[in-house]
Amino acid sequence: MPEDVIMPQMGESIVEGTILNWLVKEGDIVLRDQSIVEISTDKVDTEIPSPAAGRIKKILHVKGETIPVGTVMAIIEEEGGAALVATPAATPGPKTDKPAPAPQVSIEEKERYSPLVRRLAEEHRINLEEVVGTGEGGRVTKKDVLDFIEKRKIKAVPPATKAETIPLSIMRKTIAERMVASKRTSPHVTTVFEADMSNPVSFRERVKDLFLKREGVGLTYLPIIIKAVTQAILDFPTLNSSLVGDDIIIKRDINIGIAVAIEDGLIVPVIKGTDKKDLATIARETHDLAERARGKKLIPEDVQGGTFTITNHGVFGSLFSTPIISQPQIAILGVGTIEKRPVVINDAIAIRSMVYMSLSFDHRAIDGAIADQFMKRIKTFLETGDISLWYQARKD
Repeated sequence: MPEDVIMPQMGESIVEGTILNWLVKEGDIVLRDQSIVEISTDKVDTEIPSPAAGRIKKILHVKGETIPVGTVMAIIEEEGGAALVATPAATPGPKTDKPAPAPQVSIEEKERYSPLVRRLAEEHRINLEEVVGTGEGGRVTKKDVLDFIEKRKIKAVPPATKAETIPLSIMRKTIAERMVASKRTSPHVTTVFEADMSNPVSFRERVKDLFLKREGVGLTYLPIIIKAVTQAILDFPTLNSSLVGDDIIIKRDINIGIAVAIEDGLIVPVIKGTDKKDLATIARETHDLAERARGKKLIPEDVQGGTFTITNHGVFGSLFSTPIISQPQIAILGVGTIEKRPVVINDAIAIRSMVYMSLSFDHRAIDGAIADQFMKRIKTFLETGDISLWYQARKD
């Protein structure tokens, strides 16, 4: 029975994807969940697994094509399990006009080099034995290969002409288009607040060791900020909405997107239902989504359904920014680096852990008064809220 390979939807606003490369060819035998094609959208570059075991009967769209979500990219003809594990040497069989299966790759090589890494090495004529792997167990990653290519380019350029032209990746092009479209769609206004983070800092210092032991992940400030934002949204639900025509659609679910920097750009996985989850659950999900985003292990559901976005640019030392709204949402919160600064408290100078937070919002849907009240509520939760109420630790 034929099985279709479909272009998946990798986010609520994503309507198309580009085929970066086929990792198989027509006639190849594949196993279920084997990576068979690499695609790119404005949110992520990822490898798509085979939905079934069988033979690649037909590839309908070629490398470089941009096609709508839901389009059939290829057809897999399911075959018996025995045929899928047999090698040509073991089962020579009769002659056939069908294309021969791809050469077998040793198990050791499959573990060391992913299909994407092998494809890059073939395109650029690289001996992978010369590439130093920085992945787990010395595994060679895509970044290792790209770094090797760049170093080779620099060595080949004469000293007087070290400038070079680097074309935008498909992901980078799509991000650029989305950002321009967002600025063209929404009249952006940004308001900036400063918050004293002494309360979260104190709480984290008290519980971080026990938190790591019980929850299996370290406690960062981002989950605490996510909870503060969630509480503020409950008081100002318009911030959790979309503008459709002349209607503001307020979402019932609070799904917070977290911007994660990856090799070629930015991706925003989503934590669903943050109003129904405690601090520990949000911390575990934040850590898991960020790790899978960097490892290109996200699935379509991970980047769908966001209603509000947080970008934590402070991890790179930035103080504040004016982030661009992720359509069709109406607001995005930027969080700067947390650093100790002198501040005036009760007419005296004190040292406090401070942070700048910036909210970019769609002025068509909300005014500055609502945006500022929303930000003040976040500030209040962070500065005076009982954070321990958000943390229901599991029993040992």
